[in-house]
Amino acid sequence: MAIRVDGHAKKNATRANAVSRKPWGAITLFIAPVIIYYAIFTLYPIVATFYYSLHSIVPEGGKLVTYFVGWQNFARLLADDIFLRSVNNTIIWAVVGPILEMVTATTLAFIVYFNVPLHRFYRTAWFAPMLVSGVIVGLVFKWIFNYDWGLLNVGLRAIGLDDLALNWLGRRDTPLWAVIFVHYWATFGYSFVLMIAGLSAIPGELIEAARIDGASTVQASTKVLLPLLMPTFLTVLILSFMGKMRAFHIVWVLTGGGPMHFSETVATYVQKRAFGWSTLDLGYPSAMAVVWFGVVIIGVALINRWLKTRTED
Repeated sequence: MAIRVDGHAKKNATRANAVSRKPWGAITLFIAPVIIYYAIFTLYPIVATFYYSLHSIVPEGGKLVTYFVGWQNFARLLADDIFLRSVNNTIIWAVVGPILEMVTATTLAFIVYFNVPLHRFYRTAWFAPMLVSGVIVGLVFKWIFNYDWGLLNVGLRAIGLDDLALNWLGRRDTPLWAVIFVHYWATFGYSFVLMIAGLSAIPGELIEAARIDGASTVQASTKVLLPLLMPTFLTVLILSFMGKMRAFHIVWVLTGGGPMHFSETVATYVQKRAFGWSTLDLGYPSAMAVVWFGVVIIGVALINRWLKTRTED
């Protein structure tokens, strides 16, 4: 008995020595670049944004001088009509965009999952817009929406629908919806790929068992696959929501936030106030970014809680 105890003691000692002899030098060598990159390009900008949000930066004597102003920058936001309009536009986008994207991506993922004819072609075609730069997408659709010679209006006039040929990017009521549609067209492929990956991870035996029990394809999809897909659905929905809340490049190229800020988003307005208007004051746009960071965090938490509650029910 004593011999066995000694044997166990030796094994434990060997394991302890192995743990104590971890190659910390090699571990540090591989982790250090990631930590440095994260500190410089993620952590520092976040800390600097919070710092600048409490300060005012003004040019004096040929250099920039920083003054502590406390919560004044945040108080100014409540009286900024352009900021409030950009918040309204972005929230509309963050509600409508993910709904369109998730319905489309989930439906198309089920179509490909059940191997409909030409499903391999569909898999590639629906993801293809994601391979195009957002700047290029914005330029192409800017030409498509052109009032005089754009493809959309030319097509409407060709079939006798001249009244529907509008100045899509120059009105008060259509630019935001045009931008939402273009961004949706350019990004739903990403959600589609994630959803089809989630479906592929579900064991096929479950569908076979459901069909043996007499379930149709629709019943198997809604009663078996969809509940098992909820964790992936939650992740994709949160990613889609965050993408809409910080949408920038397509808006910037397509409308620039115009006309008269009717398609302005928070991201484009922050860009204008920080760099486009030559105010040289990073404090006020930093306050916008801090507020919007908090809104995004709260929105993600609410979505997460709502979906988890529905899943548990």
